[in-house]
Amino acid sequence: MSFVPVVVNMNFLPMFAETPWFAPAMFALGCGLLVAILLRRSWRQSGKRARGGSGPALDAQARPKHTWDGAEQDAAARFDRQQVELNDLARDLTGQIDSKLVLLQQLLAQSDERIQRLETLLREADVKTGDGGDGGR
Repeated sequence: MSFVPVVVNMNFLPMFAETPWFAPAMFALGCGLLVAILLRRSWRQSGKRARGGSGPALDAQARPKHTWDGAEQDAAARFDRQQVELNDLARDLTGQIDSKLVLLQQLLAQSDERIQRLETLLREADVKTGDGGDGGR
């Protein structure tokens, strides 16, 4: 009996890497593993709190005795700042549009002048050649 060595490819990754579902499956597996680790950590911490392991439970903490309306003032101040920023942006954009409009008007005036100049040169060329001004039409 002769012994024939059998070569078995143990590297399965290149075989699966060519399939179109491998990359999304590995991504989903990684996301699932990450979620499982984070949930396990969260469950451990919530269990310690319920048993009193790391401080008093949430329902045992005292409620504040006064109401704080600073949140409304902060929201109003933030709204005012955003409104000022929006007005500044509108002013900047209006200035940019106005400057581009002036440039466009200057370009139109230049093109009108050049059209007039070309028409004048065309009439002069027609007069010199003796076509009578009809432009050879």
